[in-house]
Amino acid sequence: MPKKTTLRGQFLRTVLLMLACSLLVGLAVIVAVMIAFVKKVPDGEQFLMDSVSFLFGKEVLGPNGMIHVVVLAAIALCLLVVLVCVLLASRYTSRVAAALREFRRAADDLRSGELDFQILTYPERELDELAQALESVRQRLKATAAAEAAAQEERGLLMANLSHDLRTPITAIKGYVEGIQDGIAATPEKQQHYLDIVYNKTMVMEKLVRNMSDFSEYELGRMQYHFKYVDMLPFLQDLAEEYQYDVQQSGMTFQAELPKGSYTVTADRGKLKRVLDNLVSNAVKYGKPGGEIHFSAEEYEGGLVLQVTDNGKGISPQALHHVFDSFFRADAARTSSVPGSGLGLAICRSIVDSHHGKIWLTSEEGEGTRAFVYLPLQKEEGMA
Repeated sequence: MPKKTTLRGQFLRTVLLMLACSLLVGLAVIVAVMIAFVKKVPDGEQFLMDSVSFLFGKEVLGPNGMIHVVVLAAIALCLLVVLVCVLLASRYTSRVAAALREFRRAADDLRSGELDFQILTYPERELDELAQALESVRQRLKATAAAEAAAQEERGLLMANLSHDLRTPITAIKGYVEGIQDGIAATPEKQQHYLDIVYNKTMVMEKLVRNMSDFSEYELGRMQYHFKYVDMLPFLQDLAEEYQYDVQQSGMTFQAELPKGSYTVTADRGKLKRVLDNLVSNAVKYGKPGGEIHFSAEEYEGGLVLQVTDNGKGISPQALHHVFDSFFRADAARTSSVPGSGLGLAICRSIVDSHHGKIWLTSEEGEGTRAFVYLPLQKEEGMA
């Protein structure tokens, strides 16, 4: 393996070689000019001798020493130029070597995971571009590390929320099953009441597990879709009937306002139902007791806009900017006993994005919240 040289040594050798070549060329040019001057100009030799004698003195030159003095002066001048160039080159290469040492230190810190340092800027364009490139890498790695830390914290929060939300229905199921086993539910009516409660609690647990499964697929980018042409009117009518029963069971009223006609979208029916289930569930969860939930659809700019409205407590403007973030729950939800992992709307946004649609919320505190879903309609010429 050939021995490697330093950048400074290579630079100095290049400079010295360049100066040596310049010296030889300079001497050749000086001699050639002097010879041409002596031959072409009348009394040229005497003029040169008088000029040099004026500078160095006749006693030093002698009658025929002019050429030697000029050559020695040229050599001295070239050596002075060489010395100055070497000093300047040494100073410059020292700056470059210091910058390279700084870059190496930064690279070592990046490799070891130490990201809290500052990369200096340099007046030289090439060095500054390299410094900025390293700084960009550092900032990107720091952002990635922060995102990983946040994701780790979110996973811990998810496990805590899931443990808390599962504990409540499990405890209730256990208590009611023990009540049936111990004969507390002595009548068929009471047994049926206990079984209905157990069933409702298992539905809550199933929803939590489904949220976890959906989020895992969403986080890993493995959520599977089965897109088909869906005629939205009968699809929404079926959902409205289902939601009306569920909302009335919660002591609230439900009103659906669906348009007439044919509206076809390309969608995964199950995933789209998952979105609307979540929006209606949130409206029930955060709606005003005994309040009303309104479910509607209308055509708008080549698409179908679905809307779920409640007249509940609403969401603050600060929280409204974060409702689609994973694990986010508004302060009103945290301070209450309302269950939830904070994953629902994040998953809804992922599903709607995959349908090339949009989802957004508007809300006023004390007035209620409106959730909108926009889905592009399938063009007639694209129908199969």
